Amino acid sequence: MNDVTLGPGSLAGKGVYAARDFAAGEVVVAYELRRLGAADYYALPAGDDLFVHSFGGQRYLYPAPARFVNHSDDPSCYQDFDRSCDIALRPIARGEPVTIDANAETAHELSTFLGAYDYALKQRSVRDLTALISEEAALWLDNEVTRGGDAVVAALLRAGLNSLSQVEWIIGTGRWEAVSSMRAGTNPGPRHLTVLLKVLAGNWQIIYQHAG
Repeated sequence: MNDVTLGPGSLAGKGVYAARDFAAGEVVVAYELRRLGAADYYALPAGDDLFVHSFGGQRYLYPAPARFVNHSDDPSCYQDFDRSCDIALRPIARGEPVTIDANAETAHELSTFLGAYDYALKQRSVRDLTALISEEAALWLDNEVTRGGDAVVAALLRAGLNSLSQVEWIIGTGRWEAVSSMRAGTNPGPRHLTVLLKVLAGNWQIIYQHAG
């Protein structure tokens, strides 16, 4: 925290500012994400839910000061998701705002979610699929609608969907909701899959799918 300081901003009224000069490539803000189960999420203090992000179908809470790094269309930093830190894209002067491209963060959330979904389909894991699909989910498959998380999981396993590829985001990467189009492998042949994702209780989940 000695290298940065808090000031006015758009995240709960706060932002992060450089407390010294940084060279391009330096770590500006390092953080350790806290993984949250459902009970942990619901036990968070009021307002902390704003700082929960979902990677690979799991909830994580950002600590201060990382949680207060604001978005900018011309960011001063980029997020290194493997190292859990914000790294200077260019020289940053003392007193300058520390900012990131929040759209890249959301894109990473969605990419890791689909990676987890692809893995769960390949492994035919009821537990993993159930964690990624809303209890209120619906699936349109072979001219029939299946409703309810458990029923959708069973239908997906019967259909043998696996190996997601050619993913395209139809509505970009919204912070709370996104739609994607992709190819799903099956036996005897591939299907086109449209998936609607939504953040529910801090976690991305599938709420609707159409397999054509």
